[in-house]
Amino acid sequence: MKDTLILILKGFIIGIGKIIPGVSGGMIAITLNVYDQGIQAISDFFKDIKKHFVFLTTLGLGIILAILTTSKLIDYSLNHFFLPTLLLFIGLILGGLPSIIHEVKDDYSLKNIFILLIPIIIIITLSLATNYLNSATPSNPNFFILIILGIIDAVTMIIPGISGTAILMMLGYYDMIITSFSTFTNWQLFYSNISILVPFILGIIIGVILLAKIINYVLNKYHVSCYYAIIGFSISSILVLIKTAYNNSYNYWELLIGFLLLIIGYCLSRKLDNIN
Repeated sequence: MKDTLILILKGFIIGIGKIIPGVSGGMIAITLNVYDQGIQAISDFFKDIKKHFVFLTTLGLGIILAILTTSKLIDYSLNHFFLPTLLLFIGLILGGLPSIIHEVKDDYSLKNIFILLIPIIIIITLSLATNYLNSATPSNPNFFILIILGIIDAVTMIIPGISGTAILMMLGYYDMIITSFSTFTNWQLFYSNISILVPFILGIIIGVILLAKIINYVLNKYHVSCYYAIIGFSISSILVLIKTAYNNSYNYWELLIGFLLLIIGYCLSRKLDNIN
């Protein structure tokens, strides 16, 4: 029972991270020590259906609960407590770094250092590119466009360090998707929300299934190199979040609360990581 509740809590934190612009759900999954197991559960699902189904359902329950219950809260927090919210998730990412670094087993070859730098260059380039993209929300996307958006979001979920929320914002669909989740219980908007969320979630499922086997193979075949790439994604995620936070001005209270939440996020991530 305890393990189930902890897994739901980890899913809940991943779900919150999934809807915050700039934060990678995959990166949070790694810091909470459930990424490898999740990828394996999806790619090898039929080898042990009961075990993998229980794991994915429990973790997924936490993610879904977070998205449905905190969408409005996250939107409010980003609008009114932007810096503290970002620093909390920077703390979560920092807290997971020690266990990720431990996976590289002191292999400091030039090849692996180069692999570490590639994600940093890619993510920072994508982040800078957002300054030149139009974020106007397109109107009335059709069923197939929503499936493609779901597949794109799945790619960002599977590849750590890339924020699916940020990509959706660049493409202009973030507001529409997050509004559909946050108003899901509004029965007057039920048909409208379902017509958006069903193809979007279908696209996510298709994307995850297609990519999971590839990622699982790479993780098993090139374990150390993969974790160097993941460290690179971690560093780039932190740099992008700091860049995002730097664009605004803050008072002393926001800085103090943000610093405290940074420490809380770090300690929470370390605690959850040490449980397993």
